[in-house]
Amino acid sequence: MFDVIIIGAGPTGLTAAIYATRRMMKTLVISKDIGGQIIWTSEIENYPGIKLIKGTNLVTDIYEQAKSLGAKIRIAEVSQIIRQDDGNFVIQANQEKYESKTVIIAMGLMPKVLSLPNEREFVGRGISYCANCDAPLFKGKTVAVIGGGNAALDAAEVLSKIARNVYLVYHKSKFKGFEILIDEVKNKENVKVILESDIIEISGKQKLEKIKVVNHTDQTMRWLEVDGLFVEIGHQPKTDLVADLVERDGKGQIIVDLCCRTSLEGMFAAGDVTQIEFKQIVIGCGQGAVAALSAYKYLQGKK
Repeated sequence: MFDVIIIGAGPTGLTAAIYATRRMMKTLVISKDIGGQIIWTSEIENYPGIKLIKGTNLVTDIYEQAKSLGAKIRIAEVSQIIRQDDGNFVIQANQEKYESKTVIIAMGLMPKVLSLPNEREFVGRGISYCANCDAPLFKGKTVAVIGGGNAALDAAEVLSKIARNVYLVYHKSKFKGFEILIDEVKNKENVKVILESDIIEISGKQKLEKIKVVNHTDQTMRWLEVDGLFVEIGHQPKTDLVADLVERDGKGQIIVDLCCRTSLEGMFAAGDVTQIEFKQIVIGCGQGAVAALSAYKYLQGKK
């Protein structure tokens, strides 16, 4: 019997493990991988106290810290969570079952991808799914953004202040974001809007060098030389596992209060998987700490 089982081993889940073990909670982390989205980030410049670090190095440090404090970590995929009559939880992961008094959901988000043949090959080497994370790495360079919602428009606006040139590619004839943001982006001298178009091919050697864009109106194609491509076509919260257990919003995000409590007593959620607006590593880590401390307080209250 564990005091807490944390599902997800990105920065959020591992930070929750650090705080849980420091409260002497018997802690298990279950995840199908270590790191989550952070392993797709080549360099991180906005984590407090660290000027520059590779995403894999940061998550490795957090992982080793959690293990050194006594957290047990299992590489497995959770297939079912059962709430028992006594209030405890049974977690089915691969062929094993684990029992816990509390659960923290920290599975994060999965960015929607373009599904191009060699897309994953260039992740961290030109392709990014987070402008807030990686925009500073492209200072004075030429980049492209694909998408037509507020996320893509915001990415183009941020990049216009950093990059030399920005291509904004969208497959429809009109953007679907806020009008004020659309006007702001269109008025940027170094942002070139390419509507009714899609990216159908990416190319490069050691890193991304160019993208092929097709116009849906006349079917013309052209190559654009770019140093970076920001894919801003949305994210998918991985919450189907708890769809019948907790309240979610229209986007599938788990609704939590300020203490990271879900609508189900004893279950907490933290990081990108929640309705929190800003999806950043430091915010996820903060929520992971809050969730762990809330789980501890919940158990103390039951005692």
